[in-house]
Parts: sequence; structure tokens; C-alpha cells
Amino acid sequence: MAVLLAGCATVPPPRAPILPEAQRLLDLLTRRWRAFDDLRTRAAITIRREGRVERLNGVLLLQAPASLRFEALAPWGQPFLLLAGNAETVTLYNVAENRALVGPAGAQATERWLGFALEPDELVGLLVGHVVPIKDPYSAELVASDAVGPSIRLTGAAGVQRIWADPETGVVRQVEMRGGKHPARIAYSGGGLGDPPSALTLTALDAPLTVAIRYHEPKFGTGLSADLFTLTVPEHAKIQRFR
Repeated sequence: MAVLLAGCATVPPPRAPILPEAQRLLDLLTRRWRAFDDLRTRAAITIRREGRVERLNGVLLLQAPASLRFEALAPWGQPFLLLAGNAETVTLYNVAENRALVGPAGAQATERWLGFALEPDELVGLLVGHVVPIKDPYSAELVASDAVGPSIRLTGAAGVQRIWADPETGVVRQVEMRGGKHPARIAYSGGGLGDPPSALTLTALDAPLTVAIRYHEPKFGTGLSADLFTLTVPEHAKIQRFR
């Protein structure tokens, strides 16, 4: 009986038909994500975690669908921390300590350095404000406008995702993810139909963790090379590999 009950617990709920208005917004969000090519910007990052505050300033590069590079710069302009990743691998290199952390890209890797378990394409989409709707939702429900604006609530295998977005432009103002390992909220400032956001804040809903990111002169479509998103560390560096 216990085995039967356990098996029943894994059966997904019945799918609800998606109304045309909700489908139009999902299609709009998907088109915006697919239209994204790359982003180059200066970025100021503030991480607050369990009473500790860490501030980083540097250059952030993003490329669809899942590539990221961040170079944290010292006050005199030299990089002291390098992060590069794509859909396959991620490398974090501490220049001062000559140490590198290398492993496969994925939610576990993102959790190691950012504190949020996000797949690479989810992270890139969130950072540019072109949010990727959860795949193959069981249901999609339009929610009436609140203080942030109108939204859509999606339920799927990954949990519940709520996206506050303009139904005409698809510009996203806020996202919440619940039901997964790390429930979180992402709020955006600035940005528009053809412009990236000027700032965003990621807030954990179950832990004392926030990541605030402010962009300076962000630019879409700068023609970044894919080579920028792989990082070869020096031969004499101390390398720790993870799975």
C-alpha cells in the first residue's frame, strides 16, 4: 500500500486548458526571450547573506541562451575574480588566491556562487529581464492587477512561477518562484520594450539572502564572441572540480 501511495504522489495534476489571453502572454514572453542575443554592461553587485555584505563592481557579459561572464574589478581596474560559464561548464577563478572552481553548468553550480539554484538559461533570462516561462505548465492563470501590475501564474513540475508583465509589451516588472528548492522573488527597475532593466533585486523567500544588481550603460546586441564565455586558468592554478 505504501508503495502504491508513493507512486500516486508522483502523478502530475490534471492539466487545465490555457485560455487564449494567457496563451498570448506566454507567446509574447517566449518571443521576447528568443529575440534576445547578448548584453554588455558595467555592473555593481551587492550580496547580503546572513548578516554579511559583499560588494563587487565589474563587467558583465550575457549571451543567449545560457552564457555568462563576470569580471570583478579592483579599484585600480585589474580583475581579481573571474566567472565564465555556458550551457556545459562554469569556471570561477580567484586571481589573488590563484584558485579555480570548475564543473558542469547547472542549478547546483549557480547555487554555489550566487546562492540561488537556477539553470543557466533561467539565470541569463532573469538577468536581462526576458524571463523564461516554466516549461510545459500544467496551468496558466491570469491574475488581476495589484500594486506591481497584472501577472500570470504558471504551475508546473518545477513549482509555481508568477510573472508580472505588461500584456501588450511583455516587459517584466517582477517574478516569483515558489515550490522549488529556493523560492525567490526578482524585482526590476527601469527598462522598457527595447531597453534592458537598470537594476534588479533577487530576494530569497526562505533565507536571509538578497542580491542587488545595478547596471551602468547596458547595451543589447553588441556582437559578443562565444569564446568570451570559456575561461582557461593558468597551468599552475589550484583547481577544485565539482560535479
